[in-house]
Amino acid sequence: MRYRFLASTAFALSAAAVIVAQSGTPARSPAADPQQPPTFRTEANFVRVDVYPTKDGRPVQDLTREDFEVFEDGVPQQVQSFEHILVSPAGPEAQRSEPNTIEASRQLVANPKNRVFVLFLDTPHVSVAGGWHAREPLIRLIDRILGPDDLVAVMTPGMSAGDVVFARKTEVIASGLRSKWPWGQRGTIEKDEREKMYETCYPPLGAGIISKTAAQMISRKRERATLDALTELVYSLRDMREERKAILMVSEGWLLYRPDSSLTNLESGPAGTERIPGVDPISVGPDGRITTKNTRASSPYTKTDCDGDRMHLAMMDDAQYFRDLTDEANRGNASFYTVDPRGLPAFDSSMGPDELPVTVDAQVLRGRLDSLRTLADATDGLAVLNNNDLDAGMKRISDDLSSYYLLGYYSKSGGLDGKFHAIKVRVKRPGVDIRARKGYRAATSAEVSAAKAAAATPGADALAPVTAALSSLARIRPDSRLSLNAVALGSGSSATILVAGELPSSSGTAAPGGVVEITVAADGKSTTAQATLAAGQRSFAVPVGLPEGVPAGTLSVRARMGGSAADPEALTGATSIDPAGPPQPMIFRRSAFTGNRLVPAASFLFSRTERVRFEFPIAADAVVGAGRLLDRTGQ
Repeated sequence: MRYRFLASTAFALSAAAVIVAQSGTPARSPAADPQQPPTFRTEANFVRVDVYPTKDGRPVQDLTREDFEVFEDGVPQQVQSFEHILVSPAGPEAQRSEPNTIEASRQLVANPKNRVFVLFLDTPHVSVAGGWHAREPLIRLIDRILGPDDLVAVMTPGMSAGDVVFARKTEVIASGLRSKWPWGQRGTIEKDEREKMYETCYPPLGAGIISKTAAQMISRKRERATLDALTELVYSLRDMREERKAILMVSEGWLLYRPDSSLTNLESGPAGTERIPGVDPISVGPDGRITTKNTRASSPYTKTDCDGDRMHLAMMDDAQYFRDLTDEANRGNASFYTVDPRGLPAFDSSMGPDELPVTVDAQVLRGRLDSLRTLADATDGLAVLNNNDLDAGMKRISDDLSSYYLLGYYSKSGGLDGKFHAIKVRVKRPGVDIRARKGYRAATSAEVSAAKAAAATPGADALAPVTAALSSLARIRPDSRLSLNAVALGSGSSATILVAGELPSSSGTAAPGGVVEITVAADGKSTTAQATLAAGQRSFAVPVGLPEGVPAGTLSVRARMGGSAADPEALTGATSIDPAGPPQPMIFRRSAFTGNRLVPAASFLFSRTERVRFEFPIAADAVVGAGRLLDRTGQ
């Protein structure tokens, strides 16, 4: 069975993303409400502060504007706007309006009245049992705290922050937590390719299941992966909105490794001592080429690769990285609500050959819990620790987020200095605890000028490249005798048209070989080129210059192989291209018939066993955007 692969559509949208990024104005979904251009004030910075006041752990809901005092860098500020926001109950799932596009969801995230939540599942640092215990309390928490306008997303350390998608309906999240409950990897034998490499390079020198070197490298790698993902998430959320973002962190904590030179020492045991790190010996591979790979080894990994990771992991300072993470979270107004799914743990390590002494285990457990408590306390969140009743702890989080006050003021500093300005909020009523954003980074004059220019620039039409890409698919004929694809390289009169062609693949029929005549024409002017195919060769890629003096617009591209233009036996093909339009990708295929070679593809018809490669021309000053893969209906 064969399938159409809408490659040109996906990368036409990628080109649209580049154009949108260059213009500085995000493309708006046609279904979204039109928005007025933003207004920029150069004499003052308008700052929003979301405030969560509590007394005896319960929200205070009867405060007025006069009850608040706001200080910026120690200077009193006048509150210009005041709003008390009460979160409505979640209500039936069917009544929640779901954003239809990624852009629509990001617009909802930017609305200060919509609360934003990210459920972060720290898969490397949660046991299978912990994932099981947390699943239902997490589902009840999400159902309890989410209002009809709130947005939630899920992230793990294996994801990029760019892959996080915000939505309102929680049915998918609940279904995933119930059906995929064994998501925890701590204490399991599940490992990725890099971790398997460590075990291969550093086998146990005694009777141990895994060497101490490999075990510590794996632990350090996983901890840094989690901290990297959290840092990336904080940066991403900071760019989406200024107002508070809540990150529900499910984790059993971290050790926060410091640099350890002992990890670089040689390990010895009854079976011997590992060899000194160094460059792998040079040998000759089976293809006759010189290589440092061990051609007789069953593993593809080299000791040099492992030693490089070993030195890097040994010198990592996750304790400092963790402090930097909390600082960035405060600057980005992101609060962590940490949950230890184990409830009330008595020990940190499980029973087995690597079981820690009781005193050491207690110290490790205390360190893990302290890391979760510190992350929550330092970012004005809450920590649910040492509690077997997870529902009670989740209710504390729900109550804490049930209402808040949104204050706004014009900074008296008025300076566009790009510096961080500390914010302190106080309430005149005694006994009330305040949690609010700790500060903000002021814009610079250059950033304000750029924002003004971007606001005045007409928005890019997001539908135009989609329509063009889909219309180009209508010209594709699976029974075409000679398929063509044209890509514009460069711009202006110096542009070059790269023309790829492909003969149909008929089982058992050898390609005849011969000369292909290619013509690029417009307005009665043309240039030609030739491609010579050897017997059995089915595809080609040839650069063709623009016709001299041709005006801007669409060019016709034609190719013919064998006979004259009127010869019915000749193989012919045609396509068109606008060099000034969105760039199109050059597409290659690899299959069992091509071996390890990538060959040009122009038919856009691929089997499920083929590999497809896209080479996308980007100008030197282009800003890389994102692409979407659409089905045949454009969805």
